[in-house]
Amino acid sequence: MNESVINIGMFVTYGLLGIAALTAIIFPIIQMFWNFRKAIPALIGIGVLVVIVLFSYAISTNEVYENAGPNVSQWVGGGITTTMILVGMCVVAAVFTEVYKFFR
Repeated sequence: MNESVINIGMFVTYGLLGIAALTAIIFPIIQMFWNFRKAIPALIGIGVLVVIVLFSYAISTNEVYENAGPNVSQWVGGGITTTMILVGMCVVAAVFTEVYKFFR
């Protein structure tokens, strides 16, 4: 098969992928502005997630790991801490839900 045909196919695929990514980002933002009251719980959830990530980044150390600088190491530590906090919140929510169902 001719390489130019493959290249054209790749460029068309990249273009369609870019269009799909843009529509997946732009349309929810437009919908959020049209129905702002329905978007408030989602915005609160995003805000809580941002606070958790910033808190995790703030408490993590910048101890340098192999092949990474102190800033990257601190972000890695913050990501691990964020994951542990979110897993802990999920476990607490699951236990609370089961206990609530048991007594209901």
